[in-house]
Amino acid sequence: MKKYIDLTLPIVPHWRCPIEIKDVKSFEKGDAANVTWFTLQTHWYTHIDAPSHQFPEGKTLNDFPLESLFGKAVILDVSHVEANEPITAEMLKAALGDTKPEKILLVKTCWEDKTKWHSHDYWDESPYITEDGAEWLASLKPEIVGFDFAQDYDIRKLRFGVPESQCYLTTHRKILKNDIMMIEYMSNMKSVKSKVVDFVGLPTALENANGAQIRCVAIEETKE
Repeated sequence: MKKYIDLTLPIVPHWRCPIEIKDVKSFEKGDAANVTWFTLQTHWYTHIDAPSHQFPEGKTLNDFPLESLFGKAVILDVSHVEANEPITAEMLKAALGDTKPEKILLVKTCWEDKTKWHSHDYWDESPYITEDGAEWLASLKPEIVGFDFAQDYDIRKLRFGVPESQCYLTTHRKILKNDIMMIEYMSNMKSVKSKVVDFVGLPTALENANGAQIRCVAIEETKE
């Protein structure tokens, strides 16, 4: 038996992602169909980053083969971390243990179960990846690294109007520069019980995108 686990945040109104959602057609208005209009930026909600997000000559999502988004994923469980706790290379190595690294690495903190993702504290108090932690992740040469928390310390500064040029986004700089795609703001990792799962991530097919919303699914083998 297989268990399919959605690891994707819902797209709903949110203070950090000022999405506009409205009905352009509806049965209530006498139209023949329901049609909804909405606006999105490529780095809102659960999304995947391409290197071109941070580097002018970096690859876009189109430059990566589709098969990069399917395959075995190793869960690096550091869900013991607390608010504002740095996640170091040593902690990530311990989480990997003797397991063989796969093409997809997912760092699990279950942060949205400790601090709701619609709150300011989700960003302001998040654990974060240290520079040596980001370098270690990149050294394993995966095709994708995913996170279920605001993984760079300086992300919290953005809501206070600090320009991104004055923030050092550690994983963005250390991982994307190695042509490794990165998934941000995954969710529901508490439901993943296995250390190795099958993974499917399908981003919006926006041409030559620097990033896109992505639907992430973990597939576990179960005995039920």
